[in-house]
Amino acid sequence: MGVGTCSNCDEPILVGESRSIREIVELVDTVAQSACCVLVEGESGTGKELVVQRLHACSTRKDGPLIPVNCAGVSETLFESQFFGHVRGAFTGAEKSMVGLVRSADGGTLFMDEIGEVPLHIQPKLLRVLQDGQVLPVGTVQTVATDTRFVAATNRDLYQEVLDGRFREDLYYRLNIVRIVLPPLRARLEDLDLLVDHFLDDCARRYKRQVLKVPAVVRQMLSRHDWPGNVRELFSWVERLYATRQDPTVLATMLLADTRRRPASSNAADEIVTLAEAERRAVRAAMTFTNDRVEEAAQLLQVHRSTLSRKLKEYAEN
Repeated sequence: MGVGTCSNCDEPILVGESRSIREIVELVDTVAQSACCVLVEGESGTGKELVVQRLHACSTRKDGPLIPVNCAGVSETLFESQFFGHVRGAFTGAEKSMVGLVRSADGGTLFMDEIGEVPLHIQPKLLRVLQDGQVLPVGTVQTVATDTRFVAATNRDLYQEVLDGRFREDLYYRLNIVRIVLPPLRARLEDLDLLVDHFLDDCARRYKRQVLKVPAVVRQMLSRHDWPGNVRELFSWVERLYATRQDPTVLATMLLADTRRRPASSNAADEIVTLAEAERRAVRAAMTFTNDRVEEAAQLLQVHRSTLSRKLKEYAEN
C-alpha cells in the first residue's frame, strides 16, 4: 500500500507501506464510521492532523464541518466562552451572543489539538459536554444539545500528565475511547522513499516545475538522519530543493552534518546561500561525515578525487 484510501473519501492523506502505517490506516477507517472520541498521540510532525482529516473525511460526518482548534492558543480567561459560547451581556465586552467552537462543529468534528493545554478548571465542563452532548453557554442556565464528534491530539504522554496531576483522569478515559499512536519517522524509515516521492510531486505542483530527481545515494544519506522533526522536517527538506535549486547531494550532506538540530522550517528562503558557500559547506560536511577520507568524500560528492583535493587546497589557502 502506498497512499491510504478508503471507500468513503477520495483524498489520500496517509503515505506509507510500513506495518505501523497500514495498521493505523485500517484502524482509522474502521473508527471513522462511529462517533466515538479518538485520542491521537505522537511526536510533533508525525502527521496527527492528517489522521484527523482522514477520520472526518471517511466518516458519515464528512459533509459537516471539521473545526480545528489549538488549545494552547486559546486564552485561559476566554477558554469557556470560546469553547461553549456565551449569551449577549454575559460579561464585559460580550456585545452579542456567540455559539462557541463545540456548537460550530455540530454535525461534524471538533479537533482539539494540544488537548493537554486545556486549563484544569475547564476540564470538568468539557467532560460534561463529552458525556451528555449538552453545552452550557456562559451567562445562561439553559443547556443546548449538540451533535459533535470530538477528536483530540497531543505530542505529550497524556497519561503521564494525569499521573502528574495536570490532566483529569476521568477526562482522559473519556477521550481515550480509541487511541491512535503515530510512530516517529525514524521508526518507519522503510516509508522514506515513498514520502520523498510524494513530496517531490507535491512541491513540483506548488512550484510549477518538473519533478526533481533524488538519486539513490542521496536517499541512502537521508535514511541515516534521525529526523527529529519527523515527516514535517522531511517535507521541508524536499521543499528546500525546489526553493533553493541546490543539488540534493549538497543539501543532504549539510543535513547530516548539522548537529544543531534546529527545528524544521517551511520558510525555505531562509536557507538560501551562494553557490560558492553551498559548495564549501558540502565539502566540509562530506569530509566530516567520512572522517576526512578524501576518496570516500569524493564519491559522496560525486566528483573526482583530484577535484576534491584541489578544492581542499583552495580552502586551506584562503
